[in-house]
Amino acid sequence: MANPRITPDMAIWGWQIATYLFLGGFAAGLMVFSGWAILSGRDEQTPFAVNRAPMVALAGLAVGMTALFFDLERKINVWRFYATLRVTSPMSWGSWVLILVFPALALLALAGLPKGFPPLARWLEGLPFVGPRIIAPVFRLCFDWRRPLAALNVALGIALGIYTGILLSGFNARPFWHSALLGPLFLISGLSTGAAMIVLAASDPRERHLFGRIDLGLILIEFTLVGLFLIDMLNGDALHQAAVAHVLDGNMSALFWIGFMGLGLGVPAVLEAAMWRRSMAPIAIAAAALVLGGGFLLREIVVTTGQQTSWTQFHNQFDPALLQRLRSDGMDADGRF
Repeated sequence: MANPRITPDMAIWGWQIATYLFLGGFAAGLMVFSGWAILSGRDEQTPFAVNRAPMVALAGLAVGMTALFFDLERKINVWRFYATLRVTSPMSWGSWVLILVFPALALLALAGLPKGFPPLARWLEGLPFVGPRIIAPVFRLCFDWRRPLAALNVALGIALGIYTGILLSGFNARPFWHSALLGPLFLISGLSTGAAMIVLAASDPRERHLFGRIDLGLILIEFTLVGLFLIDMLNGDALHQAAVAHVLDGNMSALFWIGFMGLGLGVPAVLEAAMWRRSMAPIAIAAAALVLGGGFLLREIVVTTGQQTSWTQFHNQFDPALLQRLRSDGMDADGRF
């Protein structure tokens, strides 16, 4: 491990990974809420969630996957993710979840396209030959099957949302990521950003009020999970305590306490609590925008902080001089080896 080629530098993930994790969680939240709204028969109360959210989620996930593709060192080898399934690799499982998410989400988006985006639907249905013979029947078929598609999207949305956290927690060599709480934390954060997007884009006051209340509950759960995560780190060994110090009072503390905890969670919680009985559009939009910003900051903080500490940065973990002595003994014909 004293050889730099054996212990590589892992501080290589930048904005692309944080963007992918954020948009993946965001899309997961929209998938869950769109499916829930359809299954619960809330078509009139939640028109954006039912008819438009799947298309917005599909676009967001496509942008996130593009950012992930830009991060790949050897982009031509991306197909290798789907050449096998490694049951012990969270990244392998995530790759296969994503390949299931896209068609399920696309079919649900097609089911809501005629009502959600009427001009686009009319244009597609009016295309020569394919419009009336292929596209229009596909719209009707997807709408007829939208309840099973909604249930599938809820299940895959939960899997996608929790995977974004499990992806990082699987890196045992990074103390800040090595926590089982990252999966639930990223799932709840993704649901919160999905609810915030619906609040931001909904034109119906009833829908805005409903998802503002839902988001408030999710923020309170997120506060709890963040607290448990910090307690978990502080009760760990010296490596975990040194890792969490970066966000408690180190170089990431201002971004964590002011940006994420304050502006990303605290202020929106206060604003949404004030609108518990009646939603006010300007305040609801401001709260939703802060939640979206906080969701991205959470991923940026976790990705960056996780790369600032590792198991090999502590001298008591390994003594390079010991390896040299062992090598010398091994090369000595009269040595112990």
